[in-house]
Amino acid sequence: MTADAFKKMMACNEPDFSYNGQDYSICWPDGKYYVTASDNPGDIDLVFHSLDDLLDRWIIQGKPLRQILPDIQFD
Repeated sequence: MTADAFKKMMACNEPDFSYNGQDYSICWPDGKYYVTASDNPGDIDLVFHSLDDLLDRWIIQGKPLRQILPDIQFD
């Protein structure tokens, strides 16, 4: 998935996805983006203020979300 397609999807979704056997989710109440990660419970404390912030600063298995986005299948 491209970053542009991800941003369009996020306009009306709060997705769950898997990557390398781990589960992740994104929700965005009140315009802030919150995440959960099965391999990093501390991620629940992260808050991102824009989609670009989320894409660049949420590190999943050592890589920013933007970098692994093409490898993720969203249901």
